[in-house]
Amino acid sequence: MDRTGTPFTNRLLNLIFFWCRLRPVQWLTNLCCVNKVRIQKPVAVREVVAAVGRYYREHKLEAALDARQARIYQKIYFRQKAKSIQRKLEGQEKGDEVGKDPAKLRSLLFFYRRRSQELNRLKQPAAIIDYLSRYYIEDMAADFDPAFLIAFRSIARRIFPHLVKSIRLSEAEPGVFDQVKELMGEAPVFILPNHISNADHIPICLAINGFKGLQPVIAAGANLFRGVSNWIMPRVNAYKIRREHLGRDSRWFQNLKWFHNPVYRQVHQEYLYYLWDHNEPFMFYLEGTRSRDGRIGEPKTGIMENLADYVKKTGRQVYLVPVSLSYTIVPEDVDIEASRTGKNISEKDIFAQLAVLDKQYAKLPDSAIHVRFSAPIAYGPESGGIGDTVDRLMEAIGRGVVRPYTSMLARAVVSLCDPDRDTFTIEEVNDYFLEHFDRVPELADADVPEEIMTALTAFSRKGFIELDNMTGDYRLLNLPLVRQYANRIAHLD
Repeated sequence: MDRTGTPFTNRLLNLIFFWCRLRPVQWLTNLCCVNKVRIQKPVAVREVVAAVGRYYREHKLEAALDARQARIYQKIYFRQKAKSIQRKLEGQEKGDEVGKDPAKLRSLLFFYRRRSQELNRLKQPAAIIDYLSRYYIEDMAADFDPAFLIAFRSIARRIFPHLVKSIRLSEAEPGVFDQVKELMGEAPVFILPNHISNADHIPICLAINGFKGLQPVIAAGANLFRGVSNWIMPRVNAYKIRREHLGRDSRWFQNLKWFHNPVYRQVHQEYLYYLWDHNEPFMFYLEGTRSRDGRIGEPKTGIMENLADYVKKTGRQVYLVPVSLSYTIVPEDVDIEASRTGKNISEKDIFAQLAVLDKQYAKLPDSAIHVRFSAPIAYGPESGGIGDTVDRLMEAIGRGVVRPYTSMLARAVVSLCDPDRDTFTIEEVNDYFLEHFDRVPELADADVPEEIMTALTAFSRKGFIELDNMTGDYRLLNLPLVRQYANRIAHLD
């Protein structure tokens, strides 16, 4: 039975959290382990609030305008949250809502109404900015607990054993791991992977642990902080980025997002600068979100612009580490395809997704999650525009992607089938492999027919293809999902 998200799991986690916070445990962790408590959350909160206050004291006109705008935006958010909770409570009374804890809902309703009243009482720009910046950073900042990280790794190996065993760590050239490990803690180091799944940070962090690197601060969307994940994410050094709409239930403010709020934006920037000043390794996804068609997406400029501004202001040199991910089977492949038709896939519990992936990998022989690190790219005051460096990063990430056998099969099937044909044979796939993948490193020591059969088995179990027992041919059942897997290595053609 899957116990992720159950009361049993909650009680177990509470016990682990309590144990990890004991002073002897903290002392022993800081004495013996690679990962230590490098930044205390209360200290980070205090320093970021002070930095935001200093910025606005030096920009008084901007402070007045930003305080007014931020106050309006935040009141919209509090009001919308309160209305949403009120509707859920009313639905429970009518019997429409099930599975919601009414006591918890009433507590949340009180919280948002109290926050709204507190904000209403503030009139001076400095007081508004101080209140909101503290509220934002308390919500945003990671609360890293290295003792819990050790416990979590042990739990993950037991709850998701097949997933953990599937991780394949490699370096693009000898010595990369040593370079990254030596730089971590001595300079700002950025771990920059492509983004395939909400589960991506699990194999990456376990890979970093594999070469005894420091656990990075991870930029994670607020949609991941749900249920059990809401407890775990901050303690494994993930900080929360709110990218959702402030007033999605209001026809006047549907397109208003958190980063349209100038004070929230300033708090986020000051938090990043504080982390980088303290040489915290930092991980984020250049694409910003998961690829919706399987291809590596266009890079987003947000945090990279913060990084370029930081280098310009401080004169420091930072190091950018390209990381290339590929999955034999992607946890959310079906959901990702559904998102192309408008389905919201941002509210799934990450641990439920991991449990599904683990079950799939248990049934697939030789399944793998490839994590390949490429050599760090130095970026400093003399490096020029950030755009050229981003291009180098994306090229290195793409070049380092290991071709999973499922993606190679998908490339063959998409090429063999067309709108007038939906069947193919093993012989045709084998000929395609020999013609197109004869020099692929991943197949250098592989038994190609066995790899093909393993891939066919995986896609058959996923329902993407089926075997016609009468003819021995395979029939293509789901071209969009097969194309998604083919797209994941399209850039390597």
